[in-house]
Amino acid sequence: MTTLAATVILAGGAVATAPTASAVGSSKCNWDYSNVQFDVLKKAALRTGPGTKYSAKGTLSKGTKFYYLCEYTKGHTSWIYGKVQSGAHKNAKGWAYGKKIGLLK
Repeated sequence: MTTLAATVILAGGAVATAPTASAVGSSKCNWDYSNVQFDVLKKAALRTGPGTKYSAKGTLSKGTKFYYLCEYTKGHTSWIYGKVQSGAHKNAKGWAYGKKIGLLK
């Protein structure tokens, strides 16, 4: 599920690493519902952009508080940009897959 930089073998046996996608902040958002605190429903990667092509900054555990800043939606897929409020990545901003963010019951 996590996409890391791909290693490419070039002619002559040289090895090069493809660059990871650049970090994208709220500029990628197309929906804004800020000022809402959600929970991580299932373990989720905190990413540098909205999609698996972006590198993971860390993993958010179930129950982690996540302050929703905005959302990127394309078709039936959504990615939430927010700020981590608890846990190992407290105060970090990043993207999490929308189906893994919500309100715990």
